[in-house]
Amino acid sequence: MPMSPWSHRWSESWRVLAYSAAAALAFVVLERLELALFDLAGADRMLARSRSAAADDRLAAEAEAVAARSRTPTVALPAGHRLGAFRLGYEIGWASELAGSFAMSDAAVQAKAKLIADAHVAIAREQARRLGIDDGDVAALPSRTLTDFVRLQDRFEADESGLARRVEARLTPIDGHLFLLGAGVGGEAARVQSSGGRLSGPSVEAIRRHATLAGIAPAAWQPLAVDHSGEPQAAVLERHRAAVAGVMAAIAAQDAAEIRAPAGR
Repeated sequence: MPMSPWSHRWSESWRVLAYSAAAALAFVVLERLELALFDLAGADRMLARSRSAAADDRLAAEAEAVAARSRTPTVALPAGHRLGAFRLGYEIGWASELAGSFAMSDAAVQAKAKLIADAHVAIAREQARRLGIDDGDVAALPSRTLTDFVRLQDRFEADESGLARRVEARLTPIDGHLFLLGAGVGGEAARVQSSGGRLSGPSVEAIRRHATLAGIAPAAWQPLAVDHSGEPQAAVLERHRAAVAGVMAAIAAQDAAEIRAPAGR
């Protein structure tokens, strides 16, 4: 499966990530994109398959408990740690999905995919160092078999690498959930971008769970939970990029609020 037709898309994705981070720091993107690009009704339809009033109540109670445990960190937290935890997971999820998707390809294609995946891992390691986490623990989840690849989301949820636990231990329980949210979103980003918008299949329940437990408002995370399969490919790419920018903006806003009122954690 040749990769050269995608090279422009990969380079474009790097620019999009940079733009998203800048937009997140300004945290005005969410309001602008919400009405223009987000199909929240579509998210509601997908979420309805796995939700109930009782399940929502249990998740809300769990979110309160996670928030309570996160209010008294044992060490000083680095500025922007929430967005950093999300981006750490995002880059690892991206790299794991891409490398795994080419694991059965010929050696030359695998080598090209590895270069791209390694670049994302390098960004993840930089985030880890900034957060005070040993970057030697930061690596993509390997997919040695088809089953390994198909179960990537489950493997992140099981914390196969132990990285989510290390994020939580160094930061807070909220940050552990932001890492896992980022891993799922990053994997979906790699799938959408590498296929040029042809493939879309977000892990809806995982997104809902981790975003809720991290205290992210539904209006910010629901656009990530929409399966845009069947839509024009350019629209799928744009909607997903906008959704990622929106959730990053919401997380950056949480970081900013913490700086303004540190005692209110």
